[in-house]
Amino acid sequence: MLYIILTCALLALSALLFTSSFKAFTRHHDVACNFILTLVATLVGVLLAIAISNYDSDQKEIRDLIKVLTAAEAVVEESLDYSIRLNEAYQQNIEEFGDQADFFTNNPLVYPHYLDTMLSQNLSSKNLSLEALSELNEHLITLQRSQRVAPKIFIASMRYIKQVLILERSYQRGELSAEDYEQQLDTLEEQLVYQQ
Repeated sequence: MLYIILTCALLALSALLFTSSFKAFTRHHDVACNFILTLVATLVGVLLAIAISNYDSDQKEIRDLIKVLTAAEAVVEESLDYSIRLNEAYQQNIEEFGDQADFFTNNPLVYPHYLDTMLSQNLSSKNLSLEALSELNEHLITLQRSQRVAPKIFIASMRYIKQVLILERSYQRGELSAEDYEQQLDTLEEQLVYQQ
């Protein structure tokens, strides 16, 4: 944005040379005016090229982030499916498996380590919304704490994380405004509290 503002400022200043107040100056110093206009044209071209390059770079980062979010959602989906099946197997055979804490200590629910890696990448920390970054970090802590002792909380947090990833991807694509995104995130959080 700064480059576009500088470009407009240079164009406005060089346009002054064509006004009637600078007509005498332009005639007496035509070589200097030509040099100034050539210099301005070069600077405008360079500044526009930088602005376009930065825009392309930002768009590429967003596309890469969307790919990472899609992969993270797939990992969470797989972990969630396995965790649900494992919890159901325990619930159906409580007498056989015994104490819940012992069972889930020996058979821990699947923690999505990919999310830790994703959140530690510069791409994610630079481009994820503040809401998603804080919610994902908060619920990863919940997953770590509940993995072996509270399967219902673990599964509810995994479902929440999956929905946050879906919402963040929609937000990054421009399908959701910041207000809609925050509102849907608040609604999800209220539903999570209700489930627990």
